[in-house]
Amino acid sequence: MANEMKSSNAVMDVVRNYMEERCASDPILAIKYANPAKSLEKALNFVAHEVQKSGLTIMDSDSVFSLILHYYDENLEDVPNVNCKIAVAKELTETERAEAKEQAMEQYKEEQLSELRRQSQPKPKATHSAPRAGAEINVEPNLFGDDF
Repeated sequence: MANEMKSSNAVMDVVRNYMEERCASDPILAIKYANPAKSLEKALNFVAHEVQKSGLTIMDSDSVFSLILHYYDENLEDVPNVNCKIAVAKELTETERAEAKEQAMEQYKEEQLSELRRQSQPKPKATHSAPRAGAEINVEPNLFGDDF
């Protein structure tokens, strides 16, 4: 079973859009981007390999795009396939932020109410099924047993 990176369409679209915007203003990059020996999948695999080598689990977009540009700029050896998932962070609109904040506040209130309810419930009284430690020491021995 070969290790293979799974890139979502969203990741591919973000990288493709970035590269197309950069190529529109940089004809030399456009030539390198058109190289048939290179692909977006290989570029993302290169990024994943570099992230894995660094020991990181997350990387900001500027660093990712810098690595992608490095991949297209240099004549790099192919790297082994990396088994990972790549995700894109989505920028929230003001409405989405407000909704997320409202949901977080509601969840926080529910958690606090649950905690207050739990704390206000009467605690069950402990039952002593065994004698307390040291209680058997204070017992006077009876030679005739417990019947007398």
